[in-house]
Amino acid sequence: MDIPRAEPAVSGVVVTTSPVLRLAVAAYLARFKGQSRVHTDSDLRGFLTWCADSELDPFTATRPHLEQYLRWLQEVRRFRPSTMSRRMSVVAGFHRTCVIDGLLEHSPAEHVRRPTVPPESQPWD
Repeated sequence: MDIPRAEPAVSGVVVTTSPVLRLAVAAYLARFKGQSRVHTDSDLRGFLTWCADSELDPFTATRPHLEQYLRWLQEVRRFRPSTMSRRMSVVAGFHRTCVIDGLLEHSPAEHVRRPTVPPESQPWD
């Protein structure tokens, strides 16, 4: 199986070897503007790179794969719960958009447990 490899973003869209994945990413990112789009693009690119490094097609990812991704964010990248939660929100949003667009039957992120984020880590406090 030829797994798409995420490359640097071009105008906010991840360049991959899969046109379907490229279109799915563009469709998801089209929902955002400005800095939200920049940050969402970065977070999604991180997930797609992890998928490529794990030889995982993002369209065949299951809930256990996403749990492994979260564990990797925590243990290897050593991200804080707020960062892990934000990145998982992006992954969940991407999969939800893929369901809306008919690319996936259901979202593998639907029942993934996200880290608890302490209230003091929120920027508006």
